[in-house]
Amino acid sequence: MKDYTARTYGDRYAAVYDQWYGGDGGIAITRIGNPDQVATHVAHLADGGPVLELGVGSGRLALPLAAQGLTVTGVDASVAMLDLLRAKPGADQITLVEGDMADPPGLTDNSFAVVLVGFNTFFNLTTLAAQTTCMATIERLLQPGGHLVVEAFVPGPDGHDGLTVRTVELDRVLLDAVQIDPEQQTITGQRIEITEAGNRLFPYLLRYLTPEQFDQMAAHTGMGLTTRHENWAGEAFTETSGTHVSVWQKPVG
Repeated sequence: MKDYTARTYGDRYAAVYDQWYGGDGGIAITRIGNPDQVATHVAHLADGGPVLELGVGSGRLALPLAAQGLTVTGVDASVAMLDLLRAKPGADQITLVEGDMADPPGLTDNSFAVVLVGFNTFFNLTTLAAQTTCMATIERLLQPGGHLVVEAFVPGPDGHDGLTVRTVELDRVLLDAVQIDPEQQTITGQRIEITEAGNRLFPYLLRYLTPEQFDQMAAHTGMGLTTRHENWAGEAFTETSGTHVSVWQKPVG
């Protein structure tokens, strides 16, 4: 997608993100974790230590984490998303960093107990090189024994180009147009909102990974898988699971 950058998604979606993805996830394509449930899970892993969220967005997860009393840092490339977060109660408890989550500026090595990448956000890194860099950065920023937690969809074998009707209302229609490149593992899409007042386009570009590819990428940095469940509720991950919540650990020594 020409002219698509690390900031595009956040800048385009900031105006509607909380409406579409807040609370129970709204019109999310896959099941999305409840923020309080995510915060409880991550707080248990952090055991009082500092947490870094990559792709913090509007603070859907970071604010509940901070409310648990944790020291939270959030990184996002989108100024629009960070401004949306800054306007919310409790945002002053979060350290916000503007930058590409593949290699965010100004963070200290070996300083975080948990790095969280929620709701498919890792796939917003649109090249293998960016994803590999991000994984190495995460390992560098984690404390010895620290954990990486990723929530993501499991790519299905039957994905194909097409147009999907997401919502049909009295004065509004929401569509998804997608192109899938299995060789590059990319999904190029437009979410199209049609109303009487006019039409709006919300582009997105994802590079997906299978859970096994995540494991291989983490292993190259020395991190090993500790748990994998279908969701934040801890349901068993099986070959038919459409999502996964996976945890990898940095070696202690």
